[in-house]
Amino acid sequence: MNKKIYAGMIILGVAASFWACGSGEILDHTADDDYLGYMPEDDPDNTDGLNVAEMKKNCLECNVGESSSSSSKRDRPQRSSSSRPQPQSSSSVSSSSTPIIVNSSSSSSDGGHHRHSSSSSDPIIIKSSSSSVPINNGNNGTCVATSITTQKPVVSVELGEKFYWKYTAGGEVSTLDVLKASFKWATPGATSETYERTGSYGTNDTVAYAISGPKSATLTLTKEKGGVYNISCGPVQVNGAPIRGCKCSTEATSVDYTATPNVSWTVSGCSTGAGLTLSYEWDGLPGDSVYTKTFDDEHPGYAPTLKVANNDNTLKEVTCPAVKLTYGPEYKITTTQGAGAIKLPKGSSNVVLMVDAYNNTVFCNVSRDDSPSGALNGTVSKAGSVSKVALKGGDYITATMPAGTLVTGTSLEFVLDVPATCGIQ
Repeated sequence: MNKKIYAGMIILGVAASFWACGSGEILDHTADDDYLGYMPEDDPDNTDGLNVAEMKKNCLECNVGESSSSSSKRDRPQRSSSSRPQPQSSSSVSSSSTPIIVNSSSSSSDGGHHRHSSSSSDPIIIKSSSSSVPINNGNNGTCVATSITTQKPVVSVELGEKFYWKYTAGGEVSTLDVLKASFKWATPGATSETYERTGSYGTNDTVAYAISGPKSATLTLTKEKGGVYNISCGPVQVNGAPIRGCKCSTEATSVDYTATPNVSWTVSGCSTGAGLTLSYEWDGLPGDSVYTKTFDDEHPGYAPTLKVANNDNTLKEVTCPAVKLTYGPEYKITTTQGAGAIKLPKGSSNVVLMVDAYNNTVFCNVSRDDSPSGALNGTVSKAGSVSKVALKGGDYITATMPAGTLVTGTSLEFVLDVPATCGIQ
């Protein structure tokens, strides 16, 4: 009987092999068996597109197993190399019954991936050389400075503060590669400048620095089966003398940019070490203690990015209050009834509710001093809505709004043809 057998890589030193098929019978291989060889060691991640599903379809009832000596390796079965087009190779095609032994190296012109076909019924044996060529490819994973406390990336730390450089696999380095890879860290200026480890424990290097300034690290990762990757890490800012007391402020909370396009923020109260000077950066540009920005559009809340530095390599980010930019004035109603009524001008006005209405009603009262003609005509609506409620009639007008409109946080748009004092109830 000539059995078609899908086998894993046959490596020198195999002691014994067996195949379990659908009938449950254990069949030893014989000289008449056909082998379909494959090379997972050259292509562990199946990057050459070998169709394992197709292979399984051709042997629906067969499972593959093997028992080998300690020098053997187990790999997943793949499709025969003779079942797909072959790239050109300097190696010859053999028709003899002698096993073909192929030496692959990452220094070869085709990246170390040789493919051969054979009409022999004997297995193809693949040997991979132990030599490798370093690959300077920083996109094979990421490396960032990470806080021990929060486990999140950091851009700055204090003198003597411990954190760790963290490597995450990617690119040509898989998670499985990490389990047996060798890691060699270089961290110039750290309390410990080198660290070497094998396996997943090598992905992190805990360090601290006693000298301020920008710091970085490099990681050399070597796969078990060859391939060296140089990964760049950082930078992280190690602060020197602390900067304390900084406060960013602005007089504006809501601004009609059509009337006041320029908004200013001020930083004050900063202090640092004796003899050191301070510098300021607003939205990525150098400046002084006052920053002014010009607006030409609406914004729900803009806050500049402020960084304060000293000449001891300290960099501190300071939070600034946000300012809302509106098209037209914005007003606030803080309470119901007449106590919360606000005077609105002729034209369009934005009104923010800081309180809930109790009967969902808007009212407006016309002042004869402001409007000798007396009659009020206009609309009120939830900001952004196309559905508007009419305000029309005499000196005092009420209008019922759609249910759920007059609640805290809602922005209303009033459009009036004369000035009026308006509120909610």
